[in-house]
Amino acid sequence: MEPTTAKESTVDSPSLTIIVPARNAAATLAQCLESILAQAGRDTEVIVVDDSSTDSTAAIAAQYPVLLIRMPEHGRVAAARNRAAAIARAPILLFIDADVTLDENVVARGRSDMAEPGATAVIGSYDDEPADRSTISMFKNLAHHYFHQRSGPYVTTFWGACGFIRRDLFLSVGGFNEQGRGVTDVELGYGLTARGIPIRLDPELKVKHLKQWTLGLLLRTELGIRAIPWTRLMLEYGHLPKGLNFAPDQRVAAIVAYPLVGFAVASFFRPEALLGFALCFALAAYINRKLYALFFRKGGLRLLVAGFLLQQAYYIYSLVGLALGVVLFFVRKVRARVAVK
Repeated sequence: MEPTTAKESTVDSPSLTIIVPARNAAATLAQCLESILAQAGRDTEVIVVDDSSTDSTAAIAAQYPVLLIRMPEHGRVAAARNRAAAIARAPILLFIDADVTLDENVVARGRSDMAEPGATAVIGSYDDEPADRSTISMFKNLAHHYFHQRSGPYVTTFWGACGFIRRDLFLSVGGFNEQGRGVTDVELGYGLTARGIPIRLDPELKVKHLKQWTLGLLLRTELGIRAIPWTRLMLEYGHLPKGLNFAPDQRVAAIVAYPLVGFAVASFFRPEALLGFALCFALAAYINRKLYALFFRKGGLRLLVAGFLLQQAYYIYSLVGLALGVVLFFVRKVRARVAVK
């Protein structure tokens, strides 16, 4: 599947290429590109890859001074990113999602980070002011912000929404896995760290998420696109990711969520279960007290309560996804062995 170029780049000798994959991103692409171009210097090449959109994504991109590539068939985000990286002319790549805007100085700070001796890849995080103020969107984005902000300085995952990487390194490891589904940026990070290549997390590299989350979208994403594929990566590489929401305290919090819910239900029938509920609740609240304080600061009591409940639900369905991922992983292993015989 060969991409078609709709507009040529006018940058002579770029030192940075910013890559924006876009699939039906008409609602957010203009804001994204304006934030990028406000920071991009004359030596910055911007490539937008329209992944066979069915809306006006390509038409919007064509209004800006960017190199526009149009994919003739929908190939998913990994393929779109790889096509752009293959023709990029700068030694450093910056991957940006089409549904974010850059905070001030992301480009300049990222350049500075990548100029440090031994720097190979640097990622950022969402900011703490998501564009959509619904409860689900606030929960999802603030939790992501919190776990990224407290992690580092080095992590084992890459982040395609705001991630710098050296182009020669990216190409040498084969880029994003186009056959993978879901967490292909995480898979890239696993591959890099397995080779001893460090990935730094700079908490000052922030982007604002423009996406509107719903409960249904959250569940589909966390289970099918994240938990199950992530489990496969953990089993293949033999270890959990470093930091983020896989830190030791988060593993404890995930385990506590189950008896917390169990005691809560049991207390309706057996009053003595209230003690167990109170103990589990206290432990759950203490482990993530700074996260819940963030919820309260940004959304008051309503977000605090909803955020606590959604976080417990996150632990429960993540462990369900983990179990499903383990089963599917070994089922595929068995099928592969049978097929060989």
